[in-house]
Amino acid sequence: MFGDNSDFARDWPHDGPAERQFARWAARLQVEPDFNTGVIAFAVGIGAYFALPQEPGVILVGQAILGFAVLWIVSSRKDFVGQGLVWIALLIALGFGRSLWHSAAAETPRLPVQEYTYRVEGWVSAIEKSGRSERYVIEVLDIERLSNAETPKRVRIRVTKAPDPPILAGDTINWLAAMKAPPGPVVPGGYDPAQAAYFKGIGGYGFGYGAPRQQGDAELGLVDSTRRAIVRWRFGLADRVMAVAPAETAGLQAALMTGVRRYIPEEQTENLRVAGLAHILAISGLHMGLLAGGTFTVMTLLLACILPLSRRYDVRKPAAVIGIIAATAYLVLSGASVATQRAWVMAVIVFLAVILDRRAVSMRSVCVAALLTLTLHPESLISVGFQMSFAAVAALVLTYQYWQSIRPVYVQPTRFRRGVNFFTSLSVTSLVAGFATGGFALFHFNRFAKYGFIGNLLAMPLFSLAVMPLAVISLLAIPLGLERVPLWLMGQAMEPILAAAGWVAGWPGAMAYIPAPPDWVLPVYGLGFAIICIARRWMKLAGLLMMLMSFAGWNSADVPDLRISEDGKVAFWQMPDTGEGDPILLVDSRRPDRYGRDQFAQRAGFNDVDWLPFKDSLAQCDALACRARIGAWQISILQSPSEVPAECETSDLVILSVRRAGPVARRNCDSVLIDETTLWETGALDVYLKDTLTTKAARRPEGQRRLWHNP
Repeated sequence: MFGDNSDFARDWPHDGPAERQFARWAARLQVEPDFNTGVIAFAVGIGAYFALPQEPGVILVGQAILGFAVLWIVSSRKDFVGQGLVWIALLIALGFGRSLWHSAAAETPRLPVQEYTYRVEGWVSAIEKSGRSERYVIEVLDIERLSNAETPKRVRIRVTKAPDPPILAGDTINWLAAMKAPPGPVVPGGYDPAQAAYFKGIGGYGFGYGAPRQQGDAELGLVDSTRRAIVRWRFGLADRVMAVAPAETAGLQAALMTGVRRYIPEEQTENLRVAGLAHILAISGLHMGLLAGGTFTVMTLLLACILPLSRRYDVRKPAAVIGIIAATAYLVLSGASVATQRAWVMAVIVFLAVILDRRAVSMRSVCVAALLTLTLHPESLISVGFQMSFAAVAALVLTYQYWQSIRPVYVQPTRFRRGVNFFTSLSVTSLVAGFATGGFALFHFNRFAKYGFIGNLLAMPLFSLAVMPLAVISLLAIPLGLERVPLWLMGQAMEPILAAAGWVAGWPGAMAYIPAPPDWVLPVYGLGFAIICIARRWMKLAGLLMMLMSFAGWNSADVPDLRISEDGKVAFWQMPDTGEGDPILLVDSRRPDRYGRDQFAQRAGFNDVDWLPFKDSLAQCDALACRARIGAWQISILQSPSEVPAECETSDLVILSVRRAGPVARRNCDSVLIDETTLWETGALDVYLKDTLTTKAARRPEGQRRLWHNP
């Protein structure tokens, strides 16, 4: 990032001690226009866009880009001290502008926030698992009573009654469903379904009344017809795997080969997650690297056996072309998710480096892949998949480069040494990738697998050497009808992996939970991590200090004492009498707001907490209200607005959970009053009962909502 600028210092006019001192400081502060630094600056611009409290003005952003571009051209003189800084500012503005452009282009019609009943006609582009049921992602052809301008591109509907005969991916259906706009986050700072749905083009969530009715295929354009054919091919292959593979492992095998995860048993998913092996389930860099890299290696060996060819040509180059073809086929087969697209871009860059006689594995190739991904999908920067995958790859490349610099130039390895090197490299890879992704996983999930390193050491050798090669052989054998044997062998190789995952997941305290950090922690941590990976010399220390500062700031976040859901359901903590163990979550009723309360507990650093009705423990209740004391604060939870004036005189926090307070009662209440009107504006609320009573809203104020937020 900061290079040697001795030429700059030498060319500066040395008229006296002050000028010489200024020249030395200017040389130190001069920033070279390095490509890797530019990619980080581009990413900073994207992050700045998504961090804004409200949508920026297009004209202002355009003026900033144009101004920095002109200033950079003018500053191209060698003796201009701030040329590098202007160049970085220009790339930050370009990242900001690209995000603004992409977000505006992704805008799709959304249904109203209120739930209504619609009759939907469309074709099923995905079938996903949703708890014990399933949900369909439907490419909308028509919705009754909605104009074309009001009709979403696609909707997601949960199945409440299984259709008979079953609906297949690609089928055109007609369905009566209750739908509304995708919801916002259920906890402040939590996962935002509305944002994710916005960039996927989904304009409505809901559930179906009865089973959907299948119709004849609708006439589609060339692009949509091709998409539908690919969807049918993918899900058809998954069904074929399920019919032939061993029943215990068929769901995982189908997921690894096609990206269809609807058949994986919940117990297997949880064991893999707790054992630190959840990355096996998501087709990304690991799977793409094993499949494309394995194809490249096998083809190189086969072509090298053709002596007239291998003596005259570099057989790695045609093998790299075949590797690109294999990676592209796997991209299409797996559904081409954003994570798989990242992995494909990285694989293609590596193979192109082989073809062009460049270094295949370098930090430059990682940054090129990141730049292409962020240019196509700027929103991926704030996703956990992008952050963890590129963190792992960048850390491994950095470790690989250091390893190459200290290892002997050439040593003839024995077979035993090759085996030792394989397991050593696997151990180092697991350790480095685990440390690199750990901070990002902690921020997003508030948990980490304590024995993930052991789980990866037990599972990954077999996964790399047997499972993925057999998956490739099975895919090649399916068109010939010879897939039964390789699928059976693949299932046998999966069983020890599942056994190891179940064993590690059963260890005491295998999953650790921590409270959610402040919002600024992740950007500071991520930028510090990036600086360590690409900076030179002493600037790496600055990145390390930023990472340490982010971890130090983790403890500055307070745990909320009370939750109020969007529909007025209340939950708060009761600490155990002994002071040890997890607290109890006291609730008004067990059934409502289950997902929100789970998120509330996990972000507080707890999991599987007990729920108890507060009417039976801490609160004193009558027909009109429940009253509880939490620390020094008196809380009243009301069922009728008639009690608001009286409770405002005796309580610090008054919650009217079912209706809105009258204007006179609201105006005369000196306490904090939260009613239906408040929750309609704020969404769910976290309440902090410390020295002062403060609240944090899940929904932004009306004047600070972004394109993906509901009006």
